[in-house]
Amino acid sequence: MDLPPRELKLLCRAVGDVTRIGIVRHLASHAEVTVSDLAAYLVLSQPLASWHVRILKRAGILATRKEGRQVYCSLDRRRLAQFQEAIGSLTQRLSGKEDLWEKSALPSSA
Repeated sequence: MDLPPRELKLLCRAVGDVTRIGIVRHLASHAEVTVSDLAAYLVLSQPLASWHVRILKRAGILATRKEGRQVYCSLDRRRLAQFQEAIGSLTQRLSGKEDLWEKSALPSSA
């Protein structure tokens, strides 16, 4: 499944931060974690952890639910699989065009 370029860009930007990569990795090994627990794990303030969670949620990578004052986060594994597939399809397309690039990059006298 190919993602539209703008959607792929949104996903790349969402995971293009060391802190957000840490969040995704942490959630990959936990079913659900509160934002407060994420903040403590990453040694961040709770508002900063919430800001990072919001970016990941807008990209569709995280799902959240509220229980009282606690916000619980979990990975949307289906969306993450789409992202992985889209990244994989980028490299597959490139590998088929390498010969064309090499031929066009050569000077005409060669």
